[in-house]
Amino acid sequence: MLLDQDVSKGTLRRPEQGIARYEPGAYRADIDGLRAVAVLIVLLFHTGISPLRGGFIGVDVFFVISGYLITKAVWHELQQGTFSLLTFYERRTRRIFPALVVTVAVTLVCAPLVLFASERTTTVWTGLAALTSVSNIYLAVETLGKSGYFAADVYSQPLVHTWSLGVEEQFYLVFPFILLAVSGLGRWRAGAVVAATAFASFLFGIWLTGANRDLAYYVPVSRAWELITGGLLVFLPLPRLPARIRDGLSLLALALILGSAYRFHGGMFFPGVFAIAPVAGAALLIAIGSTGGSHVTRFLALPPFVGIGKISYSLYLWHWPIFVGVALTTARAPTIPEAIGLLLASVVAAYLSWRFVEQPFRQRRIGRTAGSLWRQAGAAWCLCCLLGLGIWHFAAASPQTESDRLATYLTYDDRDVYRRGTCFLIGYQQTVADFAAADCLSPSKVEPNVLIMGDSHAAHLRSGFEAALPQAHVMLAASSGCKPLIGVGGDPECVGLMQMIFERFLPKNKPDVLILSARWADYDLPLVAETLRQVKDKAGAVVVSGPIVEYQRPLARLLAQIAGGRSGVLLVDSRTTEQLQRDRDLQTLVEAAGAIYVSPYRLLCPNPDTACRTMVGDVPLQWDYGHLTAEGSKVLADAIIGTGAIPGARTWQVKAP
Repeated sequence: MLLDQDVSKGTLRRPEQGIARYEPGAYRADIDGLRAVAVLIVLLFHTGISPLRGGFIGVDVFFVISGYLITKAVWHELQQGTFSLLTFYERRTRRIFPALVVTVAVTLVCAPLVLFASERTTTVWTGLAALTSVSNIYLAVETLGKSGYFAADVYSQPLVHTWSLGVEEQFYLVFPFILLAVSGLGRWRAGAVVAATAFASFLFGIWLTGANRDLAYYVPVSRAWELITGGLLVFLPLPRLPARIRDGLSLLALALILGSAYRFHGGMFFPGVFAIAPVAGAALLIAIGSTGGSHVTRFLALPPFVGIGKISYSLYLWHWPIFVGVALTTARAPTIPEAIGLLLASVVAAYLSWRFVEQPFRQRRIGRTAGSLWRQAGAAWCLCCLLGLGIWHFAAASPQTESDRLATYLTYDDRDVYRRGTCFLIGYQQTVADFAAADCLSPSKVEPNVLIMGDSHAAHLRSGFEAALPQAHVMLAASSGCKPLIGVGGDPECVGLMQMIFERFLPKNKPDVLILSARWADYDLPLVAETLRQVKDKAGAVVVSGPIVEYQRPLARLLAQIAGGRSGVLLVDSRTTEQLQRDRDLQTLVEAAGAIYVSPYRLLCPNPDTACRTMVGDVPLQWDYGHLTAEGSKVLADAIIGTGAIPGARTWQVKAP
């Protein structure tokens, strides 16, 4: 999210009375206003209490703005014969590096106060990668790529948001050379080449999003088309349209941005084709502002939006470390007053950063020459490296406390426990063809068969039932985010897996017990009733496992904090409450359908006013917000069997001599 406010050297003009200028090369107050919209969308999304589930699209809006402004500056200099790569990268360094290095340094200094050893290690390497413009690659390959950006506990990673800086800087290592190569072709032919490049990136992004959403989210090749879309406005400007049409298109563009922020969510195949909406909205607003403007662009040019837009880079940098520090301390989502306080604190930090860090470098009061700038940047980079490596070494060398031991479960390896990749598919990375049916769905002819179906909340039951029922044959068919329901829509791989089980496997292989388990939502209830009606004769007994206890922060982290001296009330304050009513509603529905219902929530938490059961021996029952460890899975399986809810299960518990 690196945004260059310099359209071209020496052409900046101040906005007058909040009205944007439309002359070529003039200062665009409406673009600063669009920046404000983008960063506010991101901030509101990150508070966790706004309805903007898709607030991550604010970064896509920033990409378009950046692509437009920088392409305009480079193309203008190329046509004037004044373009210099060295000068270009000097401007980028002045714009990006000072605020980034201060943010990283302060975050690293504060990290030992709020982060555990494993979290500090991730933060150190993310920070050093950010200063080298490769944090997106580091996060994709080493950290989030293992579990997914949306599934990761980003509240323990105060520098995770620097991925967008890496995308932009890697893009700008290549794009100026493309512009240099086409600079002699003329505007229209150059625009055609640039458009073809954008289209190729777009097609690649769609493919990669389907193949591996994590990589598509982070790598610059699948994101380049968003920046180039902004750049295309330099070559293919919008013709001047009547005022009413400009007003209508501006409203449509703003609706595309705000609608995406409201309707999109982390489970979508994003960026891919869905990114067209926010990208098109941003590009259309910029284009209209270049050809006479509209009521929307003039509204965006008002001083409050312009003010936020000017500090938007620092606001983006500082807000997330502040949000993370508070979130880890309170171990819960903020209240509305607290969220407002976080926003205000972020604005204050951003203004100070803009005023005392960004501006001195951009106005050459510090680092007046290119040589002095590079020397200062190199020295700052080295100091941050020494600081980061010192913190990392301290975290690795310090004696392990009970808090540190419990915190190691934050990186719990669920591959073998959940049969991840074979019987439990990662839906956006794998297809039905990857499901190991010969291993996962091979009914026994001599032992009673138990089939567990669903999402990750089914996968975490498998090891427990396998350990608790040594005389039974336990099978698993699961995929991430995949509800075991007939008629469910969404991910085609999930639909394909469920159809294979319901339509082909169950009619031919009637298991003794069929367990349906998922992270149920209220909108699942009608389909649950219909599914039970259709499968009641396809298994000896049909059991529905209800919601499990969930926490707003990983249970392993809460237990580590308590071991470090925090009050046990964290376990109550951080526990979510919506599962209680859903548990009751689901039980009523399941029992009315003639199936068996078990409540993991009540088995682990018989008294909702006090802390639930959280440990088995010295091991946490759950490692993240709600998924079970192997030990926790065995405890829950024993508790379910102990209720008598699974017919015959007690006779399968002791292996014959």
